[in-house]
Amino acid sequence: MDVRRALLAGLAGMSLLVSGCARTPDADAARSAVAARDLGAAQVVRGLVYARRDSGPLALDLYLPRRAGTRTPFLVYAHGGGWDAGVRTLNADRGATEALTTQRLVERGYAVATVDYRLTGVAKAPAQVVDVADAVRWLQANAGRWHLDPDRVGLWGASAGGHLVAQLGAVAGDPAKPGGGLRGIRAVVDWFGPTDLSAEAQTAHPELTGYAKRVITELLGCLPVDCPAVADASSPIKNLSGDEPPFLLQQGTADSLVPVVQSLDFAAELRRRGVPVEMHPYEGLDHGFGRGPRTEAIADTAAAFVAGHV
Repeated sequence: MDVRRALLAGLAGMSLLVSGCARTPDADAARSAVAARDLGAAQVVRGLVYARRDSGPLALDLYLPRRAGTRTPFLVYAHGGGWDAGVRTLNADRGATEALTTQRLVERGYAVATVDYRLTGVAKAPAQVVDVADAVRWLQANAGRWHLDPDRVGLWGASAGGHLVAQLGAVAGDPAKPGGGLRGIRAVVDWFGPTDLSAEAQTAHPELTGYAKRVITELLGCLPVDCPAVADASSPIKNLSGDEPPFLLQQGTADSLVPVVQSLDFAAELRRRGVPVEMHPYEGLDHGFGRGPRTEAIADTAAAFVAGHV
């Protein structure tokens, strides 16, 4: 644990050195409102149905940049909400860091798809992972409609969504696992997502809130101690093989829902297997980051990582 703390302190210092870029608001109020809603995209295609389930259709919103070339790389974003709540919609008022990061990515020429997935009220794991994987495959199959590049794809998620994209990254090389075998995945950006849902992890972190324990149990359909195989199958750290794409992990050191040591341990295991990984802790930030002076740094770090890999 002392090694972890030393690593955390060092990485936190490194993260705080990242500076954001100042932005000047649009002088025209009407245009500014549209820009805020569309997050700088040249076009937003909303409500695209990518799959139909017994519980209803699943949709995504696609933010398209101004085309700089013939094929556009893209990111697929999975929202948070404890797997039992949340929506794909992004705007400048809700999910400020997510919205700013989307804007940064669009400015760099990336498309961003924000996806809905089945919540635990209608389906248990691994339905959520399968849904996000199907969204990726649907976009790849329909890439020609929006000049997307199916071979340059990034995965990005926050909280519960961070868990889902981390799991997809972990099983990317194994088509036999739910959601596994995705092609074209160049990078994964995981914001404060739980990476170990196992019974051992629950025991190791008795400080976990009642909410965290409840939503994990609802996702799995059982207590981890009662279904260790199910919990392990849904834990990214238990599914690593060394075939994973590069990972960026970003999390606050004061996260009250997901212990930051989960990200530290996950990063260490990725490194042990030879997978490129960056771990950026942010001193004093809680779950969700919130809005503050480090919002720009977090967004710029994510956008720079994507630009270096996707």
